Amino acid sequence: MVGSMLLRATTTTTMRSAGMVRALAQRAQSTQAHTVLTFDGDGIGREIVSAAKECIEATGVNIRWEQMDMGYEAMQNTGVYIDDSHMDAFEEIGVLFKGPLTVPPKDTNAYVEVRGKRYTSGNQVFRKYFQLFANVRPVRSMPGVRAPFNDVDLVVIRENTEDVYTGEETWVDADTVHCVKRISRGASERVADFSFKYARDNQRKRVTALHKANVCKQSDGLFLNTFHERAAATDLGGIIADDQLADSCLTKLMIEPKSFDVLCCPNLYGDLVNPLSLRINRGMVGSLGLCPSGNIGTHQALFEPAHGSAPDIAGKGIANPTSQILSGCMMLSHLGEFEASQRLENALRAMYASGIVPVDFGGQADTKEVVAAVLKHL
Repeated sequence: MVGSMLLRATTTTTMRSAGMVRALAQRAQSTQAHTVLTFDGDGIGREIVSAAKECIEATGVNIRWEQMDMGYEAMQNTGVYIDDSHMDAFEEIGVLFKGPLTVPPKDTNAYVEVRGKRYTSGNQVFRKYFQLFANVRPVRSMPGVRAPFNDVDLVVIRENTEDVYTGEETWVDADTVHCVKRISRGASERVADFSFKYARDNQRKRVTALHKANVCKQSDGLFLNTFHERAAATDLGGIIADDQLADSCLTKLMIEPKSFDVLCCPNLYGDLVNPLSLRINRGMVGSLGLCPSGNIGTHQALFEPAHGSAPDIAGKGIANPTSQILSGCMMLSHLGEFEASQRLENALRAMYASGIVPVDFGGQADTKEVVAAVLKHL
């Protein structure tokens, strides 16, 4: 009720100031307080995380932000990219809202050695150590944005912990390397169950498993059979569970992306589908600024933009915060604040529909102007 009152109050006045919106939001905050760990990251991270926080706070949700420095820029100041304090905070708080990270230069893992193990990137630390097994990337067309396809609305769910990305490679002789493709029943069950629950919770109609069981008969066969076993054992409520060969899916995505709804992928195929789906959604000028991402585990969840840190435009005030804001919408849903999540996404989409275009799409709206427009539509 309070949320609907806020919605009516903020939509009947067209020139509401950002300060007044924040004041209304404070009066309409939910009684439940959420604690969220936040890292600005590198490059444009500080600008877009700050922008997204302002929009999230304007929904009225009561969030207590626990801020920490982490990343390559922090390492240049402190000598540490990531350490036990970051791990302890994420382990305790359980929800992380972060900006993009810059991969350290040079081919070394020394920057991300944590708790006795080395990792190839800061992002990999959290995904592997905390078993954030499901990488979730919604791909949705934005009104007013020129793109190769319109009305795209699909979700890619990628198993995040195994397949060929476990790093198990061995030189057999001077000319041969063996790479292990690890697929387990447990991980396959976990991502299948997550995909079905996601589809039910988000009113999706179809979940499609990607595979190459025609070639990888044992490994992908296990993933595929487990998917269908879990579908048969689950009350899907009318949701269709089917499967598609990974290579034919990639082709079909470039021809008719609307034919898919939720894709449930082993790690490798999810990694191939994700950049292709970003291409579908990125617009003709090459921006990845529309693409949010969530990495979900049993006890922890991490939300971040799909794009990089863009150090070349850092500090210029022109970074597009859309992906970070949409990642915030995903975080709000994860926290159970579904109404606030939907209102914020609707406000962002209304901004685009109104003709306000960020700089990376060829428009004139800088970071602050995007935020002001979103707050207006709240």
